[in-house]
Amino acid sequence: MTLDWTTLIIPVYFLYGLAFYSMGLALLIESGRASELGFARSMRLLAGFALLHGTHEWIEFIERILLLMDGSLLPMWVMWFKVALLASSFLALVAFGEHLRSLEDEDNPRINLVVMAVLWYAASCIVIQAANQLDEQSWATVCDVLARYVLGIPASILAAMVLFRQRRTIKDPEMQRFAVYFTFAAICMLIYGVVGQLFVKQAIIFPARIINEELFLWIFGFPVQVLRALMAIVLSFAMISALRVLEIENEQRMKGIEKARRDIEYRSREELSRLNASLQASEAEARQLLAELKKRDTIRTEFLQQVTAAQESERKRIARELHDGTGQMLTGLALGLRGLSRQVHDNPDMVVKRLSDLEIMATTTIGELRTLIQDLRPPQLDDMGLIPAIRSMLDRLKQADSPTYNLKISGDPYPLPSDVETILFRIIQEGLTNATKHAHADAVNVCLDYEDGVGLCVCDDGIGCDPETVLATSPTRSSWGLMGIEERANLINAVWSFESKPSQGTKIKVQIPRPVAEPTETEPADTPSSNTLPSVEPAVAEPKEVQPHDD
Repeated sequence: MTLDWTTLIIPVYFLYGLAFYSMGLALLIESGRASELGFARSMRLLAGFALLHGTHEWIEFIERILLLMDGSLLPMWVMWFKVALLASSFLALVAFGEHLRSLEDEDNPRINLVVMAVLWYAASCIVIQAANQLDEQSWATVCDVLARYVLGIPASILAAMVLFRQRRTIKDPEMQRFAVYFTFAAICMLIYGVVGQLFVKQAIIFPARIINEELFLWIFGFPVQVLRALMAIVLSFAMISALRVLEIENEQRMKGIEKARRDIEYRSREELSRLNASLQASEAEARQLLAELKKRDTIRTEFLQQVTAAQESERKRIARELHDGTGQMLTGLALGLRGLSRQVHDNPDMVVKRLSDLEIMATTTIGELRTLIQDLRPPQLDDMGLIPAIRSMLDRLKQADSPTYNLKISGDPYPLPSDVETILFRIIQEGLTNATKHAHADAVNVCLDYEDGVGLCVCDDGIGCDPETVLATSPTRSSWGLMGIEERANLINAVWSFESKPSQGTKIKVQIPRPVAEPTETEPADTPSSNTLPSVEPAVAEPKEVQPHDD
């Protein structure tokens, strides 16, 4: 049974064009997706091939309808337009293969195959026309045939090769099942390009005079357009199915973005939690420091009040001693002298005796004044320096029932600034007072070390105490003497420490970390150097009898 392909070829052309047009639209729509696959970045070129080729086949479809209806032919300009569409579609396929190949082999230099194909095709058409002097209809047919030979077959082979190699770029297990569609697409493209474009319209050039559409129809019993249409349909189905890879890739990308967003949110929450915890800890620490600062301010205020009270008490004591002792004796001395002035002529012997008594009274008054001055500030501190002043103080403290006092000096003593010596003397005075009145010590040692800066130590073998209890920053504390030592040490940038244990004695250490520069030969020993600290002594000194002491 022989089929009438004159009529049946019309729907074949329609399906042929529809298959390519559908594939072109699908590829064009999906080309907007972002993808890491090289195929996705070349889809516009493959879509261009499909749309141009589909348009060419639909023009053939219209031509067959017109030929069947009234035997009329399309105008020549439409024929040339159809040849241009065919050549352009194959050039788009060449560009697709070249672009995809260059993406896979980025290290190799890119060859502009499109330009070479255009030059080769144009030169072939011109050479054939120049050699045979064809009419316009025949030349259009030759150009159609050359487009399939020169452009179509090489472009299809190149496209089939790059499509087949796309399977290697799909490494995700979830997308591996779609790799087979690239194989189908490559096979269909190869059959369509090599077989479908080898059997062309009969023309004067070789091998179109022998291998043409009539030969294919005689061998297989159906037109070559049927093969082309079948391959176009399978190719369209395979390419549209292969687009599922892009969809899965997009879903995976969205899942990755969502996972990254959740991770970022989780890390942000964790970071906010850490920052919140850190802020709360800092706030608690700030509150604690503020409370501690308030306590220290309260203690400092009370300490200043204690110092002021001690100063006022000392002033009262000095006034009382001057009034009751020195003042009365001076008054008696003045009255005695006044009486002697009246009797100097009447009773000389009695005047001589009274002068001797008045001399004893004056000497006693001078001794009391010296004792008072010694309590206020020992003259040795200004006249001879720190060490003689300490020795003088220890000599005055020695009594029959008092502890044993020892002074030990290490290194080579050198003069210190007056303010520093005064502060060190007061610290030693306070330490000795505590050891004598509160520690019930049998021996008290005072050590001065000049080897590494200036070090001071006052230690005893008394009853000791608990440092945490004594040094606690409580508003009700009574260890104002130790706080005075701390304040004085801070004035000269010294480091102080207090060590004590119950029944194991007490040790007070003060260390000036940097040696104080010694005065030069032209500078008096008691002249402060350039590094001398400002004076820290109050207007009225603090004798040991009325200073506040540690419990």
